Amino acid sequence: MKQNITDHLDDPEGLERLYRENKREFAREFPGIAGDTDSELVRFWKIRLVFARDAARPFSIPDLLAVLSISLLTALLVKLPAIFTGIGETFFYTRDLAVVVFNGLILYFFIRNRIRATWMILYGAAILALLLYVNLLPSREGDSLNIAFAHVPLFLWCLSGMAFISFDFGDTGKRMEFIRFNGELLIMAGLLLITGGILTAITIGLFQAIGTSIEKPYLEYIVIPGSAVSPILAAYLISLYPDITRRIIPVIARVFTPIVLVTLVIYLVSLAFSGARVLEDRELLTLFNVMLVAVTAIIVFSVTELDKTRNRNIHVLILLCLAIVTLVINSVALTAIITRLTYGITPNRAVVVITNVLVFINLILIAKDLFRSWVIAGKLASLEKTVANYLTVYFLWTAIAIFLLPVLFGFK
Repeated sequence: MKQNITDHLDDPEGLERLYRENKREFAREFPGIAGDTDSELVRFWKIRLVFARDAARPFSIPDLLAVLSISLLTALLVKLPAIFTGIGETFFYTRDLAVVVFNGLILYFFIRNRIRATWMILYGAAILALLLYVNLLPSREGDSLNIAFAHVPLFLWCLSGMAFISFDFGDTGKRMEFIRFNGELLIMAGLLLITGGILTAITIGLFQAIGTSIEKPYLEYIVIPGSAVSPILAAYLISLYPDITRRIIPVIARVFTPIVLVTLVIYLVSLAFSGARVLEDRELLTLFNVMLVAVTAIIVFSVTELDKTRNRNIHVLILLCLAIVTLVINSVALTAIITRLTYGITPNRAVVVITNVLVFINLILIAKDLFRSWVIAGKLASLEKTVANYLTVYFLWTAIAIFLLPVLFGFK
């Protein structure tokens, strides 16, 4: 590292690359090597490393106690139907589970970011209004009601993003950091759940070996609450050990994106010669929509991992091709969905049409900026701004799906 820093002391791109490869070693060695060098670049890095050191979140007992308290509260709330027998499990978990889980994560963001009390009061009022609304909805089967319940987690995800960025809505960088954080959270939470699954299997097996069955109480009082608090613990671990997941994310993005592109191209060619009736097959159309949303999420997530220091970045070209292929598939799906509207407008059809249109517009905007970024160097900032700003559109749509759609269709 010492030799590399010495060799690149006048090379901005080289220093950035070395810093990303090993932040701790770079921060340890740079001050001694830079010495009294008085260049603009060296002064910049000295200031940057000071701020990076001050921003680091070392382990602290108060933070740990706050996380444990929030986790305990979340675990207790998840088991409300078992504590109060008058609460139906199906009713509670359908309407309130997402609120309980995301509320714990959002409270953690409030404490971690030291967000002022005014925002806490506004958030408390919003979450109370949401709870009252979803619990006062009619207790009957209805597509519009199911759609509202399905969009509650997405609405709360948007609220968690607001808390993550400390309600600084104008900062594009913070919005992109939130998107990147979601990938890190999925990985860390996945690792915790896998570890918990292994521990569960071993524990149940050990007790079965001595003739004691603990499977049912263990699943009800350990596994379910543990799964609910896993996002909170994962977020806390990411703040303590940020380098663990940040080294994995770029690798996944760069390896997985080309595989998705090749898969979609092969699928599109196969679809053309398969004779499948996309316009009539409802199950195939459903899979189409799931795939479109998933691929759009992959593209948006991969944008956060693009290297801004490189011109003619091959990963930009791969994402551009993936966006174009997805647009073609989305056009087929959108045509099929609009055709089905001739049979009448239902809540499901309305939601699928609007969702596809929103995704279609998002992909067009992303493809346009990806093309400009490939042709013209230094345009990735515009791409990130497009991705960040479009999150507001999805937030507004989730609010409409929850609060307006059931009313328009008479809660049916």
